[in-house]
Amino acid sequence: MDFATVMKAFLRADPDIIMVGEMRDAETTSIGIEASLTGHLVFATLHTNSAPESIVRLLDMGMDPFNFSDALLGILAQRLAKRLCKCKEAYVPHEEEVKLFMKEYCNELVHTRAFQTDAQAAYDETLARLLKDYGKDGHFVFYRAKGCDTCGGTGYKGRVGLHELMIGTEALKKLIQEHARVVQLFAQALDDGMLTLKMDGLEKALQGVTDIKQVRAVCIK
Repeated sequence: MDFATVMKAFLRADPDIIMVGEMRDAETTSIGIEASLTGHLVFATLHTNSAPESIVRLLDMGMDPFNFSDALLGILAQRLAKRLCKCKEAYVPHEEEVKLFMKEYCNELVHTRAFQTDAQAAYDETLARLLKDYGKDGHFVFYRAKGCDTCGGTGYKGRVGLHELMIGTEALKKLIQEHARVVQLFAQALDDGMLTLKMDGLEKALQGVTDIKQVRAVCIK
């Protein structure tokens, strides 16, 4: 008895939802995709660096791009970062620190339509949005670890998830059918509103959930 045999047996029982531990071979993946095309909701895990890279990995296994694009609802990538303890310290960053933060954030967006058309205007628009969503009195507030008895002097307590959710939009599905490169899939997903792992982490740093140091540590490509 192997993994694929068990999956086929589950399908004969006609479940509404199927959870596949991990898709790591062509047979398991093809059964999962066929199941999703016949009205089942299929969840599965996969080891890749980012959500768009998962598409290329599955296609490399020999999946039919047309069937796969029809079956795809979305891909969620996750990393865990240390959560700041309640003893965290808020401070107003220097101009250079803000520039470095914005450079890191916008580096994720360089292949999007807006940045390809007018990088400066797109940068200004991104800065204005972040200030509107997370700023206080027209400036950013950053947070850093301090340390207390509760967190054992480390400044961190618990974990927080950084997420990258890529939705299977019509534009993305068309790119999958055309065997597009990862950079094209990334750009389309960002144009569709996706936040990369690093972007989500940096926004959580502005919220004071974690700090920029932790985001840089877990979002190394």
